[in-house]
Amino acid sequence: MLVSVSAVVPRLDPGVPAGVAWEGEVAGLLARLAAVPDPRSPQGLRYRLSTLLGIVVCAMTGSGHDSLVSVGEWCQRASPEQLGRLGVPVDPFTGRRRVPSERTLRDALARVDPAALTRAGFAYLRPLIARATVTSRQAHAPDGVGEREQRRAQRAAQQAGPGRKRRQAYAVDGKYLRGARRPDGSRVMVLSAVRHGDGVSIAAREIAAKTNEIPEFAPLLNQIHDADLEDAVVSADAMHAQRIHANYLVNERGAHYLLTVKNNQPNLARQLQALPWKQVPVLHRQTGRGHGRQEQRLVQAVTVKDLLFPHARQVLRIQRRRRKLGAKRWSTETVYAITDLTAEQATIEELATWARGHWTVENTVHWVRDMTFGEDASQVRTRNTPAALASIRDLIRGALHLAGHANIASGRRAHTNPDQVLTLYQIE
Repeated sequence: MLVSVSAVVPRLDPGVPAGVAWEGEVAGLLARLAAVPDPRSPQGLRYRLSTLLGIVVCAMTGSGHDSLVSVGEWCQRASPEQLGRLGVPVDPFTGRRRVPSERTLRDALARVDPAALTRAGFAYLRPLIARATVTSRQAHAPDGVGEREQRRAQRAAQQAGPGRKRRQAYAVDGKYLRGARRPDGSRVMVLSAVRHGDGVSIAAREIAAKTNEIPEFAPLLNQIHDADLEDAVVSADAMHAQRIHANYLVNERGAHYLLTVKNNQPNLARQLQALPWKQVPVLHRQTGRGHGRQEQRLVQAVTVKDLLFPHARQVLRIQRRRRKLGAKRWSTETVYAITDLTAEQATIEELATWARGHWTVENTVHWVRDMTFGEDASQVRTRNTPAALASIRDLIRGALHLAGHANIASGRRAHTNPDQVLTLYQIE
């Protein structure tokens, strides 16, 4: 080994029209939810699936509506005009809007495909992400810089070559829905792919009872459009430091990986620990405070060849030092990570940011779903309902974040009026 020190599942469900899911214009939520396949029998249907899903999303956006019982109550309190905007039909005999019952909502969520629901949610959020990015760039642009100059700068950045291209990163991580149980007693887990930075979920997949996250890695990422995953970075914890995953990302999807390595891969872990770290300077430091403690992160990088892992080109050693505020003693944890990106393709600062970004996504996204939406306290169990509600919570979190609410709980309190919620989701 040469060491040098340096600073299978079909992709995209054919039942979801790709043209609908990846349009660039901003469309209302109901238009995006219309792309979710309806598994119900067409006989006797009173409500479109997009209407029922839209009702659940809008109701749960407001604070205090975490259960399907409260969603049903929200629907009962909505005005005829608000129900009409959601597509609720008029009863031909009474001339009034037919308000769907809680049982109707539960039945729809039990049957809907959570993966298709997540794709529809991202299709709705995607143009909002692009708009927020453009707005941010314009806000930080120097005075006098017009659109032509901005386009020229973007072209220059693209012509600078792939070595310095700013890549999108996705974190793959699983979460147990603690309150949900299947009929056999097994717990429900959802594996998600979440964007670094804004924390928007782009794909989700429920893990079957008699398997784990590893065989679901590729099927999860197969839900992501090729244009979004190509040249992107996928971060994952030690469970996914699998050779088959590395080959899938690099050879089949044209993506890159940043994988944590622990003792579940003993031979590889020993090889990483044996690298000449004493000769490697600490090239990147991160410090921070939060949750009553102080943290330091010291990052080293080594360029490698012929490592016992496919396509590996760099190894990171991250030393995490933590102590409570006011204490003298530090606790230290050392973590190793590998990537196929060379030192020319990704700087140590970028790698350190992605490594920290994975940890931030894991904690932030899960914490919001648990603490703000009460996900772990929910005991809904019927078929696909737990995973479908997890997708809806992710959609709401992303919509409120992109609307400018840094605190999601505060954003929910600001949308207790149904008219405000309908306006948020552009439901006219």
